[in-house]
Amino acid sequence: MGKRVTLRDIAEAAGVTTATVSYVINNTPGQKIAPETRERVLMAARELNYVPNSAARALRARRSRCVGVVAKKNVAVPRFSQTIRGIQSRLEDLGYNLLLCTNTIKTAGLSDYLLAYLEGRVDGVIFLGRDNVGPGPESVEVIERDHVPLVAFDCCEGASVYSTVDFDYRGGARQLAERVLERSPRRLLYIRPDIDTPQERDRAEGLAEALEAHPETELVTLVTPITLDNLDTWDLRYSVGNTPEGDELSARFAAQLRDAVDTLEAGDAAVASWSGWTEPIRYRCRERGILTAELANNGESSFYPDLYVRLPNFDAGVACADELLSLIEGKPTSARVLHLTSVLDGTRGVYGAEPR
Repeated sequence: MGKRVTLRDIAEAAGVTTATVSYVINNTPGQKIAPETRERVLMAARELNYVPNSAARALRARRSRCVGVVAKKNVAVPRFSQTIRGIQSRLEDLGYNLLLCTNTIKTAGLSDYLLAYLEGRVDGVIFLGRDNVGPGPESVEVIERDHVPLVAFDCCEGASVYSTVDFDYRGGARQLAERVLERSPRRLLYIRPDIDTPQERDRAEGLAEALEAHPETELVTLVTPITLDNLDTWDLRYSVGNTPEGDELSARFAAQLRDAVDTLEAGDAAVASWSGWTEPIRYRCRERGILTAELANNGESSFYPDLYVRLPNFDAGVACADELLSLIEGKPTSARVLHLTSVLDGTRGVYGAEPR
């Protein structure tokens, strides 16, 4: 085993004092370090392959039987809690524990979850990114260098140094839209967030592909006020409950939805990109004969839409766990896509068929 890298080694490489290295490495509060100095220290630490825990390399020689999960999401949202439950269920079956980690930069400029791996606290990591963004470039460098077993879920990113699990949003949207268009609606209202992500683009493309065979149907798109900037405010309802900011955002959403639905007639259809968005339509317009459908349903609505794709979130969690365990066993990385093949009829639920 080679000589362990020390703070003095980093100080010499960066041309600073050992104290400065200590302040930077440990994020010591109250110390004013110039940004260029901080970056120089962190770069030296990375180049020297510095690991804070002196026993880290020894710890890597044995298994912790624990997996880290980076949940940069509001886990109170049903979709994400269902996914984490799937991960946990699969891991428990195989005798693994689950450790929730963060993406916060900690010691030596390393993310919390990378430190957990390098220090031997976890055998691998499942990354549930925020706003569908995976590990950053500096983290990817460490993942590749130290062969960190990592699976990124729902990030829609091509990667070679870690595995990915994604949904086929395009195929799911096309299949649902085809079922809606079997009813020959004169107008199809598409309700989507004001968010430009691969997931939203795939859904829109799947919908457009289905509409190509139905030129008689007019597509009307409603872009709601839900953005990446206010998404946390929108999701707070699932954890802390209603907030003044959330109420104001919901009121704007409801007003736009009401105005758009008022233009629809019997036989028209409303298709929402997100779960629960057609509930107010069905609640207010049950006797108007407007067909409702959702491209992503998580079972959180009191009134199911007429047609919907239920996202297999639990199964996705199981898939993430399986892919990670494969990496831990030394198998190559993979890109797994879960196809959304089942369009469900919400009118057959506990509320029974509604009048048309």
